[in-house]
Amino acid sequence: MRLPLLLSLWLMLMLGGCVSQYSISEGQLESYLNKELQLDMQDTQGPLATEIQLNRVTVKLGHKPDTMAVKATSELILRTPLFPLRASLTTEFEAKPWYDNQTHGVYLRGLELTSVESNPKDIQRALQGIAPQLMGFIRNFLESQPVYVLDTQDSNQARLADMTKSLQVKPGRLVLEFK
Repeated sequence: MRLPLLLSLWLMLMLGGCVSQYSISEGQLESYLNKELQLDMQDTQGPLATEIQLNRVTVKLGHKPDTMAVKATSELILRTPLFPLRASLTTEFEAKPWYDNQTHGVYLRGLELTSVESNPKDIQRALQGIAPQLMGFIRNFLESQPVYVLDTQDSNQARLADMTKSLQVKPGRLVLEFK
């Protein structure tokens, strides 16, 4: 009766020692960022009242070596004296992710703005005054806040957090490698 229990325990310990990495998917990063990176601003001063709402963040991993791309799409309403203008603004950044052992978080370094697009295209000129403010907010968040944090309240992730020594970017996932 005790032999199967001991055999099971031994097998779990042996298999547990074989785990040398853990992956974080693009979907997990997107879910985390969409929860954490929230923006809902209103500026009613001046001739154009503006409403900006960050709607969606998407992530692409490994499209370039060791690179993570973050695309943020925001919806804008410009209230002009004649009629409101609605537009969407999509900004894309690229950076190198790295793991911080102290905070158990994944951060970005070397953040570069790679593209800015508006829809409709002909509203680009009207958005020139708003775009820098929005891009500054997104850039500041991505440079100073983690894009993913292991949940140390979860016993499995707490063990992973303590064992992680490095991070690799693979197509579609971040791989945490252990000590």
